[in-house]
Amino acid sequence: MNGDVYSMNSDDKSLEFAEIDISEAQEQSGSLQGMTIPERKDIPRPAQGGSLSGQQLTREQRFVKQAREWAQREGEPSLYMPFMSYWPTYDQMDKEQLSWYFFWRSEVRQGRYPFTDLSYIFVYLYELIHGVGWEEPKQGYTLLMDLWDAYQSMYPKLNNYIAEWVCDFVLLHKLNLPLMDIVMRSSTARSGELFDLELQRLLANDPGKLRVEHILAFSDYDLQRSKFYVRGGRALLEEYVPKVVALVDSYLRKTTDKNLVDTFYKGKGKTIERYLFRSAVYDAELYGRTLPLRIFQLRRCPPLRYYITQLIRCTENKLRELQHYRGRLRGISLMPETQMLIERFLEKEYTAGQKPAGPVISIDPERLATLQKDSEEVRSMLTVEDGQAVEVEEIEQAWMEPSTDCVQEMELETEEVSAQPEQVNEQDDLSYTDSSQKIVWDTSSLDEDWLLFAVQLELAHLEVLYTLKESSGHINEVADKYGMMPALLLDEINELAMETIGDLVVDGESIAEDYIDYFARLRRNG
Repeated sequence: MNGDVYSMNSDDKSLEFAEIDISEAQEQSGSLQGMTIPERKDIPRPAQGGSLSGQQLTREQRFVKQAREWAQREGEPSLYMPFMSYWPTYDQMDKEQLSWYFFWRSEVRQGRYPFTDLSYIFVYLYELIHGVGWEEPKQGYTLLMDLWDAYQSMYPKLNNYIAEWVCDFVLLHKLNLPLMDIVMRSSTARSGELFDLELQRLLANDPGKLRVEHILAFSDYDLQRSKFYVRGGRALLEEYVPKVVALVDSYLRKTTDKNLVDTFYKGKGKTIERYLFRSAVYDAELYGRTLPLRIFQLRRCPPLRYYITQLIRCTENKLRELQHYRGRLRGISLMPETQMLIERFLEKEYTAGQKPAGPVISIDPERLATLQKDSEEVRSMLTVEDGQAVEVEEIEQAWMEPSTDCVQEMELETEEVSAQPEQVNEQDDLSYTDSSQKIVWDTSSLDEDWLLFAVQLELAHLEVLYTLKESSGHINEVADKYGMMPALLLDEINELAMETIGDLVVDGESIAEDYIDYFARLRRNG
């Protein structure tokens, strides 16, 4: 393009514009933070071993020609030589740098990744992009990913470049490989058309593989700022939100023969031209400059965003309930059958996940030996001096078989204990009364769970609850009266509540706001 001159005439005045190659100027004047740019040579010279007619080729073409000539070159052990350059190629390397590069490349091809400069890594990436160093595209993809994994912690900036190039490589060679994990490793790719492409593919074909961070791209509700998410619900939401979206998608397929995308997205998408291997030294004559892609911008579909937002909020509400978390989200709008489907699914899944594992029983051989020794000593002590021994079996039988009087007394106590709940359940106007303390709780309007909770409360618990209800602030006096610590009494009340009604009734040193009305009929008699 150098040397071309354009002229424009206006009122007999001539303006001339000369077009220059700005890429050459950038290499001369550009700067890299923390990097020293080697002085650019006026006439590019091929490194030793190459024979090129460089003046007739572009920089990209020169690079590809050299790369193919040196594709099989093996590097001898060499000293590391620093190398830093914009759009690095072989032309920017001197003899010592070339020697190190080919030694380093030989190591990489053997699966070893010694320290090297970022510019050397880019040169190797350019080779792989142009098909140098591999025979099958899948092999080239593996080499790209292995290099990325080896050096990404050392050079985090690699992520934004190589993620885009790997995706281009996969799309160009039509490799049947998912791109979402690659896209998510780059902040640039996450905001572009590749993310839209993968969201559409997963949501339409495999919604079970969506993760929370993918689903939130469709949501108008910022789940990660939810109090429930921040205060311990994160793991549950990250596990169950994707499952619920997959569940509802499956439900729609079975009932309407449409998935989530078909149900809510009515657009036809748009075709874009994606520039290939942007910012790389890339010869466009190999695969072309751009690649056409059909993009469905699902993230910008209001009906789909609204629906998925409702699914997320419904899921969080049910998990709050199952976790006995105070407070619920309002304004959830779903069809009753869909909401019931989600709630029943979560109840089943959550309950299955909460089943405690069976006890692990381990036997300590030393402890077992000690017990056996103690048993022998007890047996010897039971032997009388004259040689007559008392049979151990008889002693055990006598110990385990109580007398008739004892049995009758135990049965009587059992009958009295078991009779108490029956007496409570038979009353029409149910009340829980202690005549000596004069604390009365009329529980006639409470359901079965609350009735069970009330029955198990002791006198100290009732008096504490009454004190909290009246806000008299004399919990310490009640605790002193019964010789207990205030915190212990409150913990016991909450423990009984969790076992019966499934929630905490005391919050701090006050009755939880949601349950104040339940204690309205708890009063001091007289």
